[in-house]
Amino acid sequence: MPTVDFYKNLGYDFYQYEDEEELRGLTPGGFNGGDNSLNVKDFNDLELQATRDIIACYLRPIGRINTSSTSYGLKHLIERALHIETQGVINYVNNGSVILAMYDAGFRIKRLKDGSPNCYFDVSRKSINNLNKYVNK
Repeated sequence: MPTVDFYKNLGYDFYQYEDEEELRGLTPGGFNGGDNSLNVKDFNDLELQATRDIIACYLRPIGRINTSSTSYGLKHLIERALHIETQGVINYVNNGSVILAMYDAGFRIKRLKDGSPNCYFDVSRKSINNLNKYVNK
């Protein structure tokens, strides 16, 4: 099982996205920062690194946006996976960390139109189901 030290040392670089137009308004809580640029210093680095690793291990892209699962729903699955992987050391992941880590992993983002902090991704339903099976075994 990965340890917290393992996740701390992964070295994913999220600072490269601070001027990314598509991520304007992204905060740790999701898309609710208006038109402000992304500020990665506002995020918990361990959370980002660990979330990005779970995404790499379990989630797969598809050719279209999946509107049946939001970033907020994925957040809860990833939290449960990290709880298992770290034996309860990591129990919380914020919505914005999921969005930023998914973006870093190459997933496309579609914001909800109602001003919601959540978004959709081009993520495979099958891979979400596999992650769900893992956290519920």
